[in-house]
Amino acid sequence: MISQPSFQLASFDLDGTLVRGTSTGGFLAQKMGHAEAMLAAEQLYAEGKVANDYVSTLDGEYYRGYCKADIFALLADIPQIRHIGETVSALNQLGIPCVICTLAWEFVAEYFAERYGFMAWSGPALQVDTQGQFTGRIQSHFDETGKPVFIEQICQRFGFSMDRVFHVGDSRSDIELFKRAGYSVAINATPDAQANANCQLSTESLLDVLPLIPGLQLDR
Repeated sequence: MISQPSFQLASFDLDGTLVRGTSTGGFLAQKMGHAEAMLAAEQLYAEGKVANDYVSTLDGEYYRGYCKADIFALLADIPQIRHIGETVSALNQLGIPCVICTLAWEFVAEYFAERYGFMAWSGPALQVDTQGQFTGRIQSHFDETGKPVFIEQICQRFGFSMDRVFHVGDSRSDIELFKRAGYSVAINATPDAQANANCQLSTESLLDVLPLIPGLQLDR
């Protein structure tokens, strides 16, 4: 059992953090037939050569004609870190809501939120037509600078400050939020993410994050 929480919000990245061995974009691109183009775009982003707007615009075109239910079905067997639901449940029982703060599509983050009980989620959005199908055009972009803004808006809504938030992430897109959050954990992370986090670990269970958070103490 966990006791004495010091934080009021738990934030988790999606690609590389909750999803393992691939990205949600890369996984869907494999199933939708544009894996090569998506892999090249994601590599350019990882190298800092393009912004996430570039990746989203390229990727979004391939979603034309799909609806959200189609995408949810494709995500059913995506590789994930173990014990997501147990971690969210443990934090919720302490009164610490959990959110997904990601650059992946917001409807993809919504899938994980509905499946595991996350309160809110971020991400770029695609336009939807009157039939509920994606048009392939971007409705709104979202990049790493938007991560702290998204979390800050939640803090303002509930009346607490960013120092009461901890964020768990793995890569370049998490660094801005690492710098702003009260505590940060780099999980299975790139060297630059590790260098900007309060602590880091390699694990295949999300529950292993909890003992690292100040004020979350496990009763043995």
